Parts: sequence; C-alpha cells; structure tokens
Amino acid sequence: MKLEKKRYEDIVILRFVGEFDTFNLPLFSERMDRMIEAGDVLFVMNVRLLTFINSTALGYLIRTSKRLKEAGGEMVLAQPSKFVRRTLVTLGLDQAFPVFESDADALLHFKRGADVGKVDLQGTEQDETLHGEMPVLFYKTVVGGEAPPNQVGRIVSLYQDGLAFRYEPATEGDPAEAYLEPSTTLHIKFRQPFALKDHYFEMDAEVKDVTTLDELEEGGARILTIRVQYGDVKDTDRQTLDQFVQDQQMWRGEVAE
Repeated sequence: MKLEKKRYEDIVILRFVGEFDTFNLPLFSERMDRMIEAGDVLFVMNVRLLTFINSTALGYLIRTSKRLKEAGGEMVLAQPSKFVRRTLVTLGLDQAFPVFESDADALLHFKRGADVGKVDLQGTEQDETLHGEMPVLFYKTVVGGEAPPNQVGRIVSLYQDGLAFRYEPATEGDPAEAYLEPSTTLHIKFRQPFALKDHYFEMDAEVKDVTTLDELEEGGARILTIRVQYGDVKDTDRQTLDQFVQDQQMWRGEVAE
C-alpha cells in the first residue's frame, strides 16, 4: 500500500493506494501514533484508491477513530471507493465514520462544522464479489457413493460455531430441498475475504434448523434459510473464523458507544 500525506492547516489528509492489510499495518500504525503524539487529531482518510482492507486494518481504524474522539478530534473518510462503501454496509459499520464526497467537503466539515456532501451508504448497489452475502457451495455428504452436484447458497450470517445461508430452490422438486433438513450433514465450501483473503474454508457441517420464506407476490420464489453447525474444522480455519466474528462484535460495540 502507498500512503500520500498532505496537510491543510491543522488537518492531515492521508490518501491510500492499494491494499491495507496485516502486513502494512505495523508501519502505518507507527506513523499514525507519531502524528497523534505530536498533536494531530483531525484526519481526512481519502480511500478512493483503496482496493482492499482486511479485518485487522479496519479494526485499527475504528479504534483510532475512538481514540481521536477522546482527544477532541475526528477521523472522516473522503471519496470512498465502491469497495469501501460496500464493506462498511456489509459489516454494519456504515455509521463508524462521517463520509464525504471529496477532500474539500471534508475540510469544510472541519473548518465550518458543515455537514455537506455526505454519501448515502444505504443506497449503494451490490456486487457479489464484494458484498457480505458471499456464495457458499454445498452438497449432502454421502458414504460409499458419488456425491451429489454442488448447489449454491448465499451466506447471511457467520457465528462462532457455524453459519446461516439462504437457498432458493430452482424448481418444485429441487433435489437439494429434499435433503435440507435438520441432522443432515453437508459439505460446504466458501470464502470470507474480510477474514482471510484468497482462502477457501472447506468442511462438513450439520444442518441445525431450516426455515422457509414464501414470497407473497404471485410467482415469487421460495427461499430457505439454513443454519448449520461446523463439524471437523482445521484449527487455523476455526481460529480465523472465531476471530472474525469477535472482531465484528467488537467493532459494532465500539461504534455504538
């Protein structure tokens, strides 16, 4: 990640270019600590060219924002990329930072107290590659036979012991719907880039609960919500998923304070 620094009077403008993750966080946090210790408490984070941020880096920004508020300062975002906007909405953190369309609008906010140019995060379009409803591949685990074909659901919640996903049966006699019931063992495979980039989590999981939503409009689709509990999981994968869930809970708690 490249970081450009500019100053307007007592306001520091930082422009991020590239990916912000665990590898470049130590150097960034060291620079931030030095600036704060020197008396800087007003920051504009221009994230127009930020293409990725992981949970560790995002958690650091939230904690630093809280630290600045306690010191009488503030951290705001300017020109958020679609990735950043969707990330905040996806993780329920759209109220974590004031967001502005340009550096100039952010400076006006600090200098005049004006709330101008704020971006409506709730209205952003969705992109499956970046949005929180990530796909999950699944099929019923079988012993001594050929496994059925993969089906595709959409993850809606992650828990420390499992996840919930939605599945829309293709037809009335959809083969997957027949086995999506409590106690069934599924083999699942999914990605969660905010937790660990470019990595697939793969494991068996037991179906614990299935609920059905029938759309009221004529011709509407039936949607199943399936809650599963992980079975055998690699220790490293379980630790990563546990930490991600804990991070989400911590972020939301700090933002709500």
